[in-house]
Amino acid sequence: MPQPYRIIVRTLCCVALLVAATASMYADNARKASPRKTTPVASSPISTAVSTTMRALGAVRTQQQKPQQRVLVGNDSLRKENRFLFVRAASEVLTVRIELARDESQIEIGVYNMLGKKIMDVHRGASGRGVHEYTTAIQDLPEGVYVCVMQGADFRKAEKFYLSR
Repeated sequence: MPQPYRIIVRTLCCVALLVAATASMYADNARKASPRKTTPVASSPISTAVSTTMRALGAVRTQQQKPQQRVLVGNDSLRKENRFLFVRAASEVLTVRIELARDESQIEIGVYNMLGKKIMDVHRGASGRGVHEYTTAIQDLPEGVYVCVMQGADFRKAEKFYLSR
């Protein structure tokens, strides 16, 4: 038998022995985890070892996938956050709709290019809690990708948008 085939045969034998050894380690856990009865089927020891290993690994996997309980800590976890609902750029008008979780004494919404340079202000001033919509003319802006940034006293949110005419 040529040398490469001997290496392949030896490797397959080692894998079969490893599978058989692993199967015997997980066999006890598999029997405890699955209450159903299985009928023995006449098969080779290697296929029995492989199927036992697969059942054992399946039992371990289902035990690890128990749903995580959500833990709520204080008021911060229940707090609604400020967010963009949408930023829409039409050919002549930019529309920004935001939702504020609480009253803000000073809020600033601006448009920045991809180099970080501020191009225009959309809104600057106080805003109350709830949904607000701001529009501004953008006929002077060239086509491209921009970032709309909303910031207040203790938050900063950004939303990317694309202008095409």
